[in-house]
Amino acid sequence: MNLSEIIKERRSIRKYLDRDIPQEVLRELLEVALWAPSGTNRQNWDIYVVKGDQKEKLLDSMIVASEIFKPTLEKLFPEKMVNTTMNFFKNIGGAPVALLVYMPKHTYELRQDMTSLEKYKLEHERFTNALSAAALIQNILLLAKEKGLGACWMTAPKNAEDRINKEMGITDKELVSVIPIGYPDQEPPAPKRRGDKIHWIGY
Repeated sequence: MNLSEIIKERRSIRKYLDRDIPQEVLRELLEVALWAPSGTNRQNWDIYVVKGDQKEKLLDSMIVASEIFKPTLEKLFPEKMVNTTMNFFKNIGGAPVALLVYMPKHTYELRQDMTSLEKYKLEHERFTNALSAAALIQNILLLAKEKGLGACWMTAPKNAEDRINKEMGITDKELVSVIPIGYPDQEPPAPKRRGDKIHWIGY
């Protein structure tokens, strides 16, 4: 497949085959993913590859995160979709591996009377690191598709970030995403693209 096909055919996978991923396949995928662009080329990210007993500990935190996130889901989706999503949190679809993407931790306080420039100067480091991590994650998702794997970009686990960090022994970093990855056991349909997102100026 060419890049355009990979982008269009990639899906968020929430059900995986009971099949391990060879470590060399994961290593190659992640080493290529690390060629993502980053703000001022600082490459301010870390990837933790979690499986086995440590993954089981992570699942306990995922369940906690799902309960905190449930009210948000209930506002957005019908009951069937909420239940499906809650079940996914319990075992991340049987994925054999979870990738945890982190960036440096920054703390600051915003005031309502701040100008956009004042906010940007204060948030600059975290803002740039978050965008850089997002580019890395996109690379992971597309490379997974290229290699016949599936993945799902999850941000709701941040609801249990303190617990996850403690269980994983991670300090002084901010969790960006948990990404279950494995061989897909489903082929979700393509979601409809929402129109009017491209705005031409000066044409």
